[in-house]
Amino acid sequence: MEKKHAFLIMAHNDFESLKYLLFTLDDKRNDIFIHIDKKTSYADFDEIRSWVKESGLYFAHRLNVRWGHTSFIQCELELFKLATGQGHYHYYHLLSGVDFPIKSMDYIHQYLEDKNLEFINYHHNGEQDDRFFYKIKYYYPLMRWVGRGYFDGPGKKRAFLRKMVQFNWWLVDRQREHGVDRTKKHPDIQFVKGDNWCSITDDFARYVVANERQILDMYRFTDAPDEIYLQTLAFNSDFKSRIAGESFRLIDWKRGNPYEFVYTDLAELKNTETALFARKISYVNEPQLVRGLMEHIGKRSYTPKDNPLVSIVVPIYNVQDYLKECLDSLAVQTYSNIEVFLIDDGSKDGSTEIAQNFAKKDPRFTYIRQENQGLSAARNTGLDQAKGDYIAVVDSDDWVEPDYIEAMLKEAQAKDADVVVCGIRKENDNPSDITMGTQSMSKTKAMLLLGNIFPPEYLLMIVAWNKLYKKSVFDNVRYAVGKIHEDEYAIHRIIDASDMVCTLDKPLYHYRIRSDSIMGAKCQADMRHFDILDAHLDRIKCCEKQLYGEFLHLIVYSMFEELLLLILRYDKNDYKHYHLTNRFRKLLIAECINNYKYLDRHQKKVYMMVIISPTWYRRQKADAS
Repeated sequence: MEKKHAFLIMAHNDFESLKYLLFTLDDKRNDIFIHIDKKTSYADFDEIRSWVKESGLYFAHRLNVRWGHTSFIQCELELFKLATGQGHYHYYHLLSGVDFPIKSMDYIHQYLEDKNLEFINYHHNGEQDDRFFYKIKYYYPLMRWVGRGYFDGPGKKRAFLRKMVQFNWWLVDRQREHGVDRTKKHPDIQFVKGDNWCSITDDFARYVVANERQILDMYRFTDAPDEIYLQTLAFNSDFKSRIAGESFRLIDWKRGNPYEFVYTDLAELKNTETALFARKISYVNEPQLVRGLMEHIGKRSYTPKDNPLVSIVVPIYNVQDYLKECLDSLAVQTYSNIEVFLIDDGSKDGSTEIAQNFAKKDPRFTYIRQENQGLSAARNTGLDQAKGDYIAVVDSDDWVEPDYIEAMLKEAQAKDADVVVCGIRKENDNPSDITMGTQSMSKTKAMLLLGNIFPPEYLLMIVAWNKLYKKSVFDNVRYAVGKIHEDEYAIHRIIDASDMVCTLDKPLYHYRIRSDSIMGAKCQADMRHFDILDAHLDRIKCCEKQLYGEFLHLIVYSMFEELLLLILRYDKNDYKHYHLTNRFRKLLIAECINNYKYLDRHQKKVYMMVIISPTWYRRQKADAS
């Protein structure tokens, strides 16, 4: 019978990284025990359970863990108690939520199969240039509130906590002057220190749990006791002879506190011989690194498809002056394995003839006519017809660079990206480029960009037409029919269906700005612009889940800012004709009630003033400009 392992995880709020960590640990030979820090405002345990298929999954009682405080020990003890109460395991591996295995589960289980050692590292006071006795020699009564945190920045609360830190060290100085030494209470104990992350055997784990009361009594008011208690307990027991002196953890304290590994460290991590796990590794910050490690340990495989088909969807409606330029730019694409769907949404001008002629002379172009239903319906028709591995959407009054498809497809296949975003050139009287650089983003980082509607990056992210998508992201996503601002309705659903979003630092898409478009100046007073609020409300609903819980307040904030911009869109005649004052007031009241917990003091004050008088807000902004 195979010996099972227990993985004990102390997690905080990086849930996307936790998701990939759980995926790599998910094995019938493992059980997983998780503690979610109580400071984390949002934790959906049902969603976390859905990430694990093979292993048993158990949650520890939640504590408010402070770095450097005894609560860290309490959390570890809670995990050890939970795991030992569940069964007997060959090894118990204590990990953080941003640890990651750098060896396969087969390797770990096989390597430890006949081992009976405690994989703990330690050193004595003064060794490794570390004089740590001051941590246990004196009392640190304020660690419960300040831990070993940093409280830089403005605000009364941070200033007060800085004062508490100073007072904590003042107390230490007074104890030093008076010769206080707590270690004299334990003359027979040799204190040693090391990494708290460890891999230990079943009988030592049970020994730790059996000594819970002694541990908590001894290390109360200690500075960073989690780095001392386990090593000291083992060193002063019959388990001393079983201490391996290494923890199987690759932790770099020279480049950081500790250093967070990046994609360029992949080769180093893959070639590490002695470590089984590495810390810190975050999928949110370094998705390429995590994917590379997953391939290394056999949890992921990816081979780019040769010459994949790319479907391009072009909705068409009364654009005879611009359509030929658009279609010409698609016909000369340097990547030729494309199919182009020309969706004529009931055009009444010469657009129909132009589109039909392209379809006749180039077999890659397919003409489809439908009754006028709007841009979203036309795009959806194209998505339904698309047979490609990838999909691009191009508006019929815009045009693209010859390498538009080739450049984005190269990036998509090189990084196995679900969405690739290129830069754009805004074509008006003063053309300008908008780009985001070249980067790879997790879905968390990509979704976070939707939390601020003002930077130019927001435009690049929300629009449909400067992107190449894997077809799979549209499996459960379509554009909202009958709505304008249809891009805002879809983008959060697209990101949520993706695992990686990449950007290219090239303006490959030419965005023509027209005053007669639905977003142009001539349509300023269109009441359909209220659709954007529904889009933002759907975005909030989409983000009310585990991965986005920690920045949901920013998504809510962006909805309110969009509402304030909408208030400024209409003139006084529109307000009178459409009774907009009451409409805006009711909207603000409803959303302030629904999202009250996400609003800070400043927001509450501003929104209350706008509720009292939306017209006052308009006048104030007009005077300011």
